[in-house]
Amino acid sequence: MVLSCVQLFQLYVLMQMVSIADAFAFAPPASHISRPTLNVYRSGSLMPIVTKSFSSHSFNPRPRPQTHTSHLQASTSNLAAITATTSSVTPQAQTALILSSILILSAYHLNLMRKEFQSDNEVSSKSTVKTWRQYQADTREDWARHVRMTEGWLYAIQTMRNAITSMQFLATTVLSLLTLITGKMWDLLRTTSNTFDRRLLTIQLVSIALTMLFSAYQFIQGVRLMTHAGFMFPVKQNSTKVDNIMRQTQNCQWLGLRWMYISLAPVSWAVGGSRALFVTSISLLMFFRSIDRQPEGLGYDEFQGGGI
Repeated sequence: MVLSCVQLFQLYVLMQMVSIADAFAFAPPASHISRPTLNVYRSGSLMPIVTKSFSSHSFNPRPRPQTHTSHLQASTSNLAAITATTSSVTPQAQTALILSSILILSAYHLNLMRKEFQSDNEVSSKSTVKTWRQYQADTREDWARHVRMTEGWLYAIQTMRNAITSMQFLATTVLSLLTLITGKMWDLLRTTSNTFDRRLLTIQLVSIALTMLFSAYQFIQGVRLMTHAGFMFPVKQNSTKVDNIMRQTQNCQWLGLRWMYISLAPVSWAVGGSRALFVTSISLLMFFRSIDRQPEGLGYDEFQGGGI
């Protein structure tokens, strides 16, 4: 009888140990407490563990980020930064900086046109000042004359193909940049509620669009004229019309590049305010003076004197 009681006690202890072992064996690790526990019905002692494991993290998935809301918040923060930069300058100072920037760029190009007009009307001499645009235009006109005289059609096709490709690339680049800038500024226009800010952003967007569209138009016009000149070369061998067309292509390319450079001014205005516009205008003035001056060391006098 004693032996049977001991055996029963041992059996009871063994069953309790098995129950505890089951509980620890099927309980989830501490680092993965949110993962659902398997074998729920294995033992009644597992119910608290199962209740813990199926926490709110398991049944509440992470919400999807709302792209539109975050995009509007980013646009609002950008607009706030631009507004803070603009408001740091008084309205009178802003007006003075904007008008000064426009006056600087306009006065420079008016003076450049006056110099080129005077040099075109003067008799060619050593004292005649030629700008880079005039030098390039004269070169293309004389090049067209040389092609007609030597009948170098293959050479002309290769040269014009390279020029057409470069102008097409520039036109595409300008239009792509305009698309990106327009999309960004349109988001800013949609998020702002201030009437003055909306009008200012509209003026900035229109100025950027006009300068870039003028640039792309000039590049495309140059491509059209150069393509037409390629068909005229063998047909109008004794005519100077193709020479004049090649001169016009240089003017179109120069205007396309010039409007592309000037578009940096309204872009800086939209990004950094009137002070950035004024600094950019001064920088463009120095840049234009360096690239528009009379070419030196390129053999311009010899080129003109040789009558090529």
